[in-house]
Formats: sequence, C-alpha cells, structure tokens
Amino acid sequence: MTMMPKQALVIAYVEKQLERGVSFADAMRPWLTADLYYQLQLAEHHGELTVALGEMSKYLALCEKERQKLRALAQYPLLLLGMLVGLGVVMRLYIYPELSGWQTWHLPVWVDSLKAALLGAGGAGLIVGLLRYLAWRKQPRLAQVNYLCYLPIVGRLVRLYFGYYLTSNLAILIRRGLSLKEICALFNEFEPASLLYQLGNQLAKQGQSGADLNDFVRRQPCLPNELVSFIGRGLTNERLGEEFTLFARLQFERLQRQTESLIVMFQPVLFLIVALGILGMYLSILLPIYQSITVVK
Repeated sequence: MTMMPKQALVIAYVEKQLERGVSFADAMRPWLTADLYYQLQLAEHHGELTVALGEMSKYLALCEKERQKLRALAQYPLLLLGMLVGLGVVMRLYIYPELSGWQTWHLPVWVDSLKAALLGAGGAGLIVGLLRYLAWRKQPRLAQVNYLCYLPIVGRLVRLYFGYYLTSNLAILIRRGLSLKEICALFNEFEPASLLYQLGNQLAKQGQSGADLNDFVRRQPCLPNELVSFIGRGLTNERLGEEFTLFARLQFERLQRQTESLIVMFQPVLFLIVALGILGMYLSILLPIYQSITVVK
C-alpha cells in the first residue's frame, strides 16, 4: 500500500477476500474483464498463477503504453479539430448571415446535391450500423468474437489478441498433462456466456461427431490456423506446452507491432479530416464572393 497508495482500497479489499478463503481470481474479478478472469482462474487452479500474472501484466502494460501513445499523438490534431469546430460556429453565427444578405449569391446546384447525398449516406450508415450492433449484441460470445475478426482494419488486431489469449491458456493446460477431451470438460465448468465455455462446447461436439479438427479451426477465425500443425505433430504434452508458449509469445509480439502500426496511422487520418474541414470553410466563403464578383463584372 505504501508503494501504490492509489490502489490501497483495492489491495485492502483483495486481502479481506483472501482471508475469507476466496480464490485470488474471484477476489480480483471486479477489476478484470471476463477473458482475463478466466485466464487467471485457469492458472490459479493449475499452479501457474505467477506465470499468468506475468503474461497479464505484459498485456496490460502494452495496453497502457499504447493508450498513452495514442493520447499523445491525438492531442495536437484534436486541438486543431476543436479550433476548427469553434471557427465553424463563429462563421455560422456571424459570416454566413452576411453572405446570405447578398442577393446575387446562391449555392451551386451541385453543392446542394452533394450535401443532400452526404447527409443521406451518413444517416443510412448510422441506421445500418446501429441495427448491426444490436444484432451483434444478441449473438453468443463466440459468434461476437468471430464477427469482430472479419472487421476491416481492426480485424487482424482482434485475431492476434484472441490467438494470443487462447494459446497462452492452452499452454498452461497442456503443460499440466490435460488431454483435449479434459480441456473441453474443464471449459464446460465455466459460465455459459464465456468464450472458453462456448469454444469448449463446440470443440466437444466436433469430437463427438468425428469431424476433422482442421475444419473446425478454419471455421473459427479467432483460432490461429497453426494450432492444427502443433497438435498433429505427435509431441509430448510437455513439449507441446512449450511450443504453445512460444507461439503465444509470437502472437503477442505481432499484436504489439500491429497496434503500433495502427496508432501511427491514426494521426494522419485526423490531420486529413482537419484539412478537409479547412478546405470546406474556405470554399464556403470564397464561392459566394467569387460569384458576386462575376455578376458585377
């Protein structure tokens, strides 16, 4: 508590829960996402709590680092965007009324058509997006994750994260000697709304039907395709667990690189939006002036 005074209340709460005999994962659950909670629970039950905490700390440190970097990159463009919005309000209140008083000026027909088209496309996009979001919310957790994997730009990021998350969990269980059937049975002990429960349930049904494991992995975008090659090599559980651990670290490194590349793209996009806004304001002022000058001539 002396080293982390801001977390004093959290530490005190966790200590009380541990004194009451509550598991560490359950004591930490109010501050963990569902995925991190089950990862911590699996590690605690199988004696690899220290390893799991190390992996979680690396992931959370990466999130915080990228969040700070994103905030730093966005400060200047967002400041310009705010100034642009303020300038637009001033122009709307003071400059546009003056321009509208010029009887000889009117907007070109193509400008009105473009504005109507943009407003219509934006409204339709918002409605479609809202309907898709509501439909997505009603889907099971596994279906939600697989849908996110197909999204443009962020889809690869989602696949890398869940590839890292699932393989790191499997590495813990395989190193403890659990077979695929036992892993599915363990996942079935979780809450039905959790990702691991739904994935284990689907995998168990796949095994009962005698279907090919390779086909199952290909139908689940959140599962890396490399999993089949690892399992089909006939390695011992200890060796297979090591392979999964190394692959999870590789996925984490790819996740880090992909996150950084997306963040680097974020600032130019904001600058482009600001530039287009400035251009639109200049045109909204210069067009009526130019048209009035032409009429006078």
